[in-house]
Amino acid sequence: MKKSQIRCTIGSSLVLLASILILCFYVLNLVEGAGRNQIYSGISNLSKATGPNIAFYIVANAFYILTLVLSIVTLILSVIGLFGGIFDIKGLNMTLANRTLCVINMLSALAGLAFMIVYVAAQRLPNITVGVGPITVFISSVLALVGAFVAQTRKIYKNN
Repeated sequence: MKKSQIRCTIGSSLVLLASILILCFYVLNLVEGAGRNQIYSGISNLSKATGPNIAFYIVANAFYILTLVLSIVTLILSVIGLFGGIFDIKGLNMTLANRTLCVINMLSALAGLAFMIVYVAAQRLPNITVGVGPITVFISSVLALVGAFVAQTRKIYKNN
């Protein structure tokens, strides 16, 4: 294997792993009892939420939905890029698209986390917590971004 194939395979694998992790954190909320005190249960209960600071909650959940959609697209592109890296097909190199989507995904996860922290802080209730879900999604999106920058782009790929 060439160095460019190895870098593309490792980078696409990291993006694939991180996208799967992000999706698993969403699916974990669907398991009965596991979604208690998790922020993502708010997506299904969005219409029942009330209070003076509801705008922060709605915006945070909108960013989480955007993160979910971007993770699905990134998952598909990373599988295509992984095949391109393994079989040395330059046309299937999706590194630039993955980089762009991973940057937007990370910023979306960070914005959702920030708005959720502001919403929880504005409630001033001792039993409301943000939970680990938004933090792990943000860390997974950073892992996807690192993987996207490990893989070589098509322009560098042609020089090897």
